[in-house]
Amino acid sequence: MEKIKKTGGKKILLYGILWAVVYIGCLLLVKKTAPSQTVGIILSFMPTITFMLFIYNFIKGVGFMDEVERRIQLEAAVWGFSMGILLLMTLGLLDFVVTLKKEDWGFTHLIPFFFAFYFLGIIISRRKYN
Repeated sequence: MEKIKKTGGKKILLYGILWAVVYIGCLLLVKKTAPSQTVGIILSFMPTITFMLFIYNFIKGVGFMDEVERRIQLEAAVWGFSMGILLLMTLGLLDFVVTLKKEDWGFTHLIPFFFAFYFLGIIISRRKYN
């Protein structure tokens, strides 16, 4: 089996970092400054634009990957999505029985779990194919 080729990774990484910086910046501004409703809505949607650029370039980059790397990415996405849905389902059911604190289990706290699940899927898939 051939080694996996890395193509277009720098551009994808750039957009990923751009999204992370914009998201963290907007998150801190919304949490620390108590902006007006209009400014808060604008700040809430700013990371959406940069994330769409990241996703667009990521999906475009999949077209340049070899078959093995495509399988790895697909399996990682399946792992990430499945485990994310499992987390949301479990927290949703738990919330009916035990009141979960929004300060600990709000939507902003769940986002890192989705990335962790995706990267766990990458690790599992790479071990499988390499």
